[in-house]
Amino acid sequence: MSRIEQAWRARSLLAVILLPLSWFYRTVTALRRVAFQRGWFAVRAVPLPVVVVGNLSVGGTGKTPLCGYLVKVFQNAGWRPGIVSRGYGGERRELPHLIVNDNTPEQVGDEPLMLFEQTCVPVCVCVKRALAVEHLAAHTDVNIVFSDDGLQHLAMPRVAEIVVVDGRRGLGNGWLLPAGPLREPVSRLPKADIIAVQASDELHISLQVKALKSSADAIENNHFQLTLNEAIALCNGERRSLQSFSGQDIVAVAGIGHPERFFDALRAVGLVVTGIAKPDHHVYTAADFSTDEFTAEPARPVLVTSKDAVKLKALGTLPVSVFEITTTVSASESLRECINALERSLSQAYIGKAFQE
Repeated sequence: MSRIEQAWRARSLLAVILLPLSWFYRTVTALRRVAFQRGWFAVRAVPLPVVVVGNLSVGGTGKTPLCGYLVKVFQNAGWRPGIVSRGYGGERRELPHLIVNDNTPEQVGDEPLMLFEQTCVPVCVCVKRALAVEHLAAHTDVNIVFSDDGLQHLAMPRVAEIVVVDGRRGLGNGWLLPAGPLREPVSRLPKADIIAVQASDELHISLQVKALKSSADAIENNHFQLTLNEAIALCNGERRSLQSFSGQDIVAVAGIGHPERFFDALRAVGLVVTGIAKPDHHVYTAADFSTDEFTAEPARPVLVTSKDAVKLKALGTLPVSVFEITTTVSASESLRECINALERSLSQAYIGKAFQE
């Protein structure tokens, strides 16, 4: 964990020093929102309903897996979902690009490619997400769009917002960047249609959130968690249970927003894990597997997240045996009901429209 991330966990001296910059950031953010609300900045109309899945804080909260979960829920209800994304980590695309099977993470970003592989629905990347929505409408049979991130992308209209919070880290010290981890103030939470919390053994709810009664209630009840399923060998697709690694020394590698959550989940099922954390969206090379952890004898299995796996597959032959750990999103009854209520509301609002025929 970097020094600045440590500072964000409390109102430390470093955070206090950065507070004037945070006030400036807050002012700019507020003025920008007012500019969109009053029409000084254009909001581009889109032909499909858009549900944004985003977060207030920087770093991993679990929004991308939850986005994939929402796609499946709406599919089961009869919708034809698509996904839009900025494509962070890929090529900067000013024009929309529909992901295809031979795209690489370097071209379209690791998270959009992972969602494409996992959901098998159309995924379009573009820095101007409204253009991506238009592209889906023109070139696919999609009738609802989920935006992976984009809560602060105000140029794209939306019919609903789902804000995802990390239950372990909460909202940090409650301050905006760079004094804290927040992109927007905590007061933004009650404006969300759904607040979804990636569950943790101990929920860290800041005093600021507790003061917002409706948001605190949602954090207490609207939980989801990522349940580890099985291991898939990247070299040949062999599937193994996690229990088959019991008694072995395992190396786990994660280039995600919060690597320790992955390592802890593996330990929770009884595995002996040496965790190697990489930066979020890390670009892997063969050199990443040349250190002592990987070259020592006997060779140890390497376990990675699905987000890391899409990048490692593009490397071709690896010098070690690497397994992708698949996961399933498990939502609490309260969160499931909120999502189902949103689906029913949107179905009623758009019934009879061309894209609902």
